[in-house]
Amino acid sequence: MALTSRLQIMATRGGLYETHDFRGESADGRYAFILKHVTFRPLWRGNGLVEVALMCFDRVSGSRQCVVERESMTELHHRQLKKIADWEHFTFSFGSGSFVEVSRNRLRGKLHSAEAAAAWDMRLQRPDQSAGNFGYELPWPRHGIRVSDGGMAAEGRLAAGKLALTGSFALTNTHYWGNGYPHEFAAGQCSHFDGESGAGFYGFNTRLSLGRLKSPYLGMACLKLRGRRYAFDSLAGSFRHRLESLDNYRWRVTFLNPEYGLEVLVDGQNPRITPWMAWHADHPSGGRSVVKVTPFAQAELVLFRRRNQERVAVLKTGSMELKTLLPENVPEFSGFAAEA
Repeated sequence: MALTSRLQIMATRGGLYETHDFRGESADGRYAFILKHVTFRPLWRGNGLVEVALMCFDRVSGSRQCVVERESMTELHHRQLKKIADWEHFTFSFGSGSFVEVSRNRLRGKLHSAEAAAAWDMRLQRPDQSAGNFGYELPWPRHGIRVSDGGMAAEGRLAAGKLALTGSFALTNTHYWGNGYPHEFAAGQCSHFDGESGAGFYGFNTRLSLGRLKSPYLGMACLKLRGRRYAFDSLAGSFRHRLESLDNYRWRVTFLNPEYGLEVLVDGQNPRITPWMAWHADHPSGGRSVVKVTPFAQAELVLFRRRNQERVAVLKTGSMELKTLLPENVPEFSGFAAEA
């Protein structure tokens, strides 16, 4: 079920948190980046804001750098955004002179902060086929997600502070929108497995908040392997998957569909050794959550047939993006960066 990358902030009413992200990994696996584009509108008052962040990671040195800029939207911004139909035609100019552009074939932008500056210019290759797409949308509590990893690539340069990246990058794209992030979640995404060219995975577990009530753990996943798509994304079966552990830096779950099972073991390791970052995500109804991420988690996926437990494939990687949100992580009052 493929969803279009429509710009939701102008297409819906009420409070909204929307993030359209690109994640890239260098050909040698040493470097990675996350480029976040956030549009936010509070539920009760205010015109909302635009926030753009570039995060760069170096696996070898363990260094990481983040540059972020945000600006409240004016009526002029609203009029400009109303003319933009989707995220393949997104542009925004900050009062500081910073800017960001997203098109089908290019990513370009500059950011300035008190600590550092960032700049990027990337040429994109987007295949027309959608074999790597995953998506769903729920009307209540309102949220949706679209993930594209079907052979996307980028060529160019990025710089954030003292960390500069140049060359070719394997690319994935994630678009999330809703009433804020869920109460709790873990999500994994990878398009580079040892010895398995063209394989791709996206999956998550989450608990939703319905006022004071919390849902059971829900989950969905999709594995693309050897020209075939293994789907574990039935909404009716989303609560039947077997979650074994979920903490700040590790995630273990078995996804199930009528024919296959998929064991997922993800270990983000010690954050003092593996580069992690964390940021604050605002909720339209008030409050904030702390989201943590590393692009370099170790992972093993085991695909098996349920009828006889026969293993179909075992996939390993050191480049799984692991993203977690736990309710016990107390956010700061202000600022983008959080304690990883």
